[in-house]
Order: sequence, then structure tokens, then C-alpha cells
Amino acid sequence: MASVISAQTSGAGGISMTGDASGILNLNSNGTNVASVSSTGMAVTGTLAATGAVSGTTGTFTGAVSGTTGTFTGAVTTPLSYVRLNTANGYGSTNTKIRRFTNIVNNVGTDITYADSATLGGTFTINTAGVYSVAYGDQFTPVSWVGLSINSTQLTSNVTGINVADILSLSFTPTADAPAVISATFYAAAASVVRAHTNAGVTGGNPTACQFTIARVQ
Repeated sequence: MASVISAQTSGAGGISMTGDASGILNLNSNGTNVASVSSTGMAVTGTLAATGAVSGTTGTFTGAVSGTTGTFTGAVTTPLSYVRLNTANGYGSTNTKIRRFTNIVNNVGTDITYADSATLGGTFTINTAGVYSVAYGDQFTPVSWVGLSINSTQLTSNVTGINVADILSLSFTPTADAPAVISATFYAAAASVVRAHTNAGVTGGNPTACQFTIARVQ
């Protein structure tokens, strides 16, 4: 069965469009295709203007929905972005308080750019403004401080001595070789840089206790 447009005369009347996998109904304006309707759904090229209610339970949307009123009760999905690392790898030789990591477990999406540098340490550059969540665990011998900084320029200073506004989270390892785990959820503007920032404590007896995960959550 090909796609069909049927005029409805019963009730309030209207137009009914039906189709199966054998046909696609294309809607054109001035010779340009602006919408395609098939048995699997509808694709719109350009701007979808809505002045009523757009509702649903799930869905993926790319493009623009414009209008003065209306609600969307479905789900607008975006690709997940997250980076997960493990195992201590010392510090940058220039940025001497910035942690480096040995292994990349996951590096997914485009919202976060992770870079490891022997001189600059590990950096996590935010490409898309949004809400992010970070968890970082580390251990030292003897005890020391573990922290997270954002947009810090004091990269050779202990995290306990940098500007308070640049500290996302801070903690102290309780005893030698005992891990401290910290986390933070925060809004970051595009081009912000997050770092695992410490007091350059000596890595403890289990380097794999050094774990780091950052993810965009909204």
C-alpha cells in the first residue's frame, strides 16, 4: 500500500494520511521538501512551529521547535558524554599540582575533551555549557590533600592555597595509603577546564586507587 491522503467528512472532518513501508508521503513548499511522512514517523526539515501542546513519553528531537505556547511532555534525548580514567601517573612537570592518569576506560561523546600532557597534567575541557558531575578518588603516602579545580590559573600551587572560587571539592586522606573520594556537581560554561588538583602528594602503595570520572548530566 502506498501512502494515501484521505479527506474525512464525518464528525469535524479533516485530512487523514496513511502509509506503510512501501511508500513515503513528501510535503513540498515551493519545490522544496519540508516534511516526509512514512510508517515509521515524520521527519521535518526546518522549523517546526507549535502553538498547542506537543506531548509524548519518549523521543529524540534535533532541530528547532518554536511557538508562543505549548508544552512538551516527552523526552528530548542528547548523546551521553563522559570520561572515566584510572591509575595514578604522577603530575605535570610544569603544572606540578595537576594529576595525570594512566588508563582511559571510557571517553564518550563530544561535550568533554580530555587531554593528558607530560607538562600540563590532565585537563578536561568543557565544550558544551551544562551541568556536570565529577568523582575523583586518590591515595598518598604520607597523607595529603585531594581536590578538584575549575579554571584555576594557580597550577603550581597546592589546591589548599588556590582561590576558593576555583575549588569544586576538597578533602584530606585520613591515613597513609587510605583513599579519599570527593565529588562535585556544578554548572560549567563552555571552555571551562576541570582538573584533578592536589598538593602533589606521593602516590600511595596502590596506584589503581586513583580513579576519575566526569560526565555531563544536563
